[in-house]
Amino acid sequence: MSKKILTIFLSLFLVGILSVSCSNADKTDPKGIEQYNNNFYVSTSAVLDSAYLWVSIKDGKVGMLPNNNTTPPDFTGKYMTGPITGSGTDYTFDSGDGTVAGTLKFSSDGSSVTVNFEKNTVMPSFENKDFICNKKQ
Repeated sequence: MSKKILTIFLSLFLVGILSVSCSNADKTDPKGIEQYNNNFYVSTSAVLDSAYLWVSIKDGKVGMLPNNNTTPPDFTGKYMTGPITGSGTDYTFDSGDGTVAGTLKFSSDGSSVTVNFEKNTVMPSFENKDFICNKKQ
């Protein structure tokens, strides 16, 4: 009888250990792009004449527009419709219409993002260049 009780307690103990370790697994997985939602980033230097590159993340989409380095542009209707894929700090983006595609690499603390355009038919001179953008408070 005591062997059965001991076996039951041991089984319950092991089930408890496994359930705790399994429930922690999803807490250690990297978050998606939504962790950067409602953030604005601006390039560290002008990308065109006196225009700076602004990056905005909203509702799982990315928008990029030029403007001065102090005031974010109006991104209404300017977010890319293509998917943003990736996790943690590394993402790929696509405009959805075949004109712009590239990568976003966020710093570990989210204070900056490096944008690299693998394709940019609007501004071909931007292709394969890194644009470092810092978070704007």
